[in-house]
Amino acid sequence: MKIYQLLIFAFLLIFTNAFSQIGVGEWRDHLPYSNGIKVAVAGEKIYCATESNVFYYNKSDESVNKISKVHGLSDIGMSSIAYNVEYDILFIAYSNSNIDLISGQTIYNIPDIKRKQITGNKIINNIMFINQFAYLSCGFGIVVVDIEKKEIKDTYLIGSNGSQINVYGLTTDNNHFYAATEKGIFKAEQDDEFLVNFANWHHIDDAPQNNKKFSSIAYFNNNIYAAYENEDGLGKDTLFVFNGNTWSKVDTIFKNIVKITTSNNKLIVCQNYEMEVISVNGSTTKYIYLRPYDAVFDSDNNLWIADKYYGLRKAISTTSFKDYYPNGPYSNNVVNMDVQGSNLFSVIGGVNGSWGNLWKSAEINMFIDNEWKTYRTGTYKDIMSIIVDPSNPSKAYAGSWNGGILEFNNGEFVKVYDESNSTLQSVISGQKFVKIGGMAFDSENNLWVSVSSDGDTPVSVMLPDGTWYGFKYGSLFYNYVTSDIMATQYNHKWILLPRGAGLFAFDEKGTYDDLTDDDTKEFSILDETGKVITNDIHSFAEDLDGDIWIGTNEGVLVYYDAENVFTGDNFYAQKIIIEIDGNTQYLLETETVTAIEIDGANKKWIGTRNAGVFLMSADGTEQILNFNTENSPLISNNIASIAIDNITGEVFFGTSKGIISYKSTATMGDDDFNKVYVYPNPVKHDYLGLITVTGLVANANVKITDITGNIVYEITAEGGQAIWDGNDFSGNRVHTGVYLVFCSNEDGSKTHITKILFIN
Repeated sequence: MKIYQLLIFAFLLIFTNAFSQIGVGEWRDHLPYSNGIKVAVAGEKIYCATESNVFYYNKSDESVNKISKVHGLSDIGMSSIAYNVEYDILFIAYSNSNIDLISGQTIYNIPDIKRKQITGNKIINNIMFINQFAYLSCGFGIVVVDIEKKEIKDTYLIGSNGSQINVYGLTTDNNHFYAATEKGIFKAEQDDEFLVNFANWHHIDDAPQNNKKFSSIAYFNNNIYAAYENEDGLGKDTLFVFNGNTWSKVDTIFKNIVKITTSNNKLIVCQNYEMEVISVNGSTTKYIYLRPYDAVFDSDNNLWIADKYYGLRKAISTTSFKDYYPNGPYSNNVVNMDVQGSNLFSVIGGVNGSWGNLWKSAEINMFIDNEWKTYRTGTYKDIMSIIVDPSNPSKAYAGSWNGGILEFNNGEFVKVYDESNSTLQSVISGQKFVKIGGMAFDSENNLWVSVSSDGDTPVSVMLPDGTWYGFKYGSLFYNYVTSDIMATQYNHKWILLPRGAGLFAFDEKGTYDDLTDDDTKEFSILDETGKVITNDIHSFAEDLDGDIWIGTNEGVLVYYDAENVFTGDNFYAQKIIIEIDGNTQYLLETETVTAIEIDGANKKWIGTRNAGVFLMSADGTEQILNFNTENSPLISNNIASIAIDNITGEVFFGTSKGIISYKSTATMGDDDFNKVYVYPNPVKHDYLGLITVTGLVANANVKITDITGNIVYEITAEGGQAIWDGNDFSGNRVHTGVYLVFCSNEDGSKTHITKILFIN
């Protein structure tokens, strides 16, 4: 068992600029919270579990508060939650069978089921409390957790001959347990001390549909109610009731029963798009216009609902609801991101392993002014890429694997570009089936596009005035699928050719309608001997020195003379040699590198398929950071995309489980000192975090002096940002007073002075 502290905090506006910030070294999540699946009442707090995390609504101050890995949870992706009133513990079950118990400000992690080598389904479907014990209905049986001792007490395998069986729910009439399973209903004496013996669990043979799936079960009004999941595909489930002697069918047609539960002496039947609440006198109240997955009454008889689309809902009437959930994206399966001017755009979509369509509806999530907004449509499918216009951070372009390019401005859809209004070619002529592999802006704000098609124009460009040109390079790599495209500082364009096809580079020389002077080259990744290293390429990026970093299935490779790509045959990539524990090896040689981004200090953020994120020094030889799911709030070790806000230094990691971000030390340097500011300022006596001086010229020298001119500390900026811990050269905290911050560029031709106030 692991114990953590719960860090509940609000992100405050800590300076007067137009955007709020987290501190250097801090994390924040950007996860969907509207897909509620479970709800629990804990006094004035109403907890709601989503497919990603947990949040709660505090009735006392009407606040909505997140609880995620950033705040100390041990995992991500919930399957169930429940609150034990007697012990004041929130029980959290994750979809991977991990368990957290929250007691006050402490989190107790119980990973036993997650770590247990169990073949098949381990998901925790439901939680039931009896005194100090939590009975978990699991995909393989029943697990009993002692919440007082914070440990697993027993495991019941109740299937035939002690085999595994999927238990969807458990209830009790105070004498017997009743378990709803994939093969009917089982019964056992509640006080039996030997329930670990499968023979003490009896299959109820005389129950209706006795060997079929029962998805939920509850004890209400001295009867057992069990939901039978109809197998006829018509979506009409049956609710059976057992009075202690006989079984009968509730004379109501139910539509896809999601869950039945009891609360405040009422039976709640959650169904697709409606919910029925049955009182002990048999009266029924039907709630519509919702998608309930769970529901509960609080002590004031308010009905709270975990809704698939609207998070946590409070019923105002049978047709009216008030919704509560933190702002976030709509979905979590991120495939690509881009950020400009602190506006982050992410897309949901992708392709299968053969680069075929998944047919996922287009979803573009936009983080603008610290608020998420989502655009969704079924017209376009499989969004692969997103890019923000550097000259207008409110404008973005999303590339679809079937419908061309979607343009957005100020969060609104503007238009689509396909073969009808551009030089983009369809896979099948005349059918507007345009597959966009990647997009990139060059230094003149031209938008370059790589296209996969059977035509002769795999590359197009849109100029700032909206004029399109196509480049008939099809014969140079005919029938190859194209992926990402990159415009380098040498005005060369590189295209990643997936499925082991290598790379393609070209230089159109600025003559868009004349291909005769173009330089082109299709090439494999070779070493200095001319041997192919690998052509399984997943990512690339150009650093601030013009070197091209390539992410492959065998780690990272670098082209140090990228400007010479067209000048000769002796053009090869090099591996980075690093030293770990006295042993030399190639950088990430056993990892598939899925994403590479360069920060303002020319350091490399590298995302992998299985090992999380690495921050490497500018030359790649020193590992500065490694974030994974075990040592950080990172939500997945499989990184699909990385995007860096060069204004704030916030680094966003996009994964199949959503987006999480980390505030790094580096930003992109400015041309002058016109935007310098320090935060926090003043530095109060109880603040022990890092102090940031940002808005600097790249790699500026920063000297901090007291008011009489004595230097207390000196820093070199990482890109456009310098970080100070508030201590002097001797490691002692500086005294109360005003301190001067002298900033100068590398040759001293540009200078600036600002102040910091310390209050100790």
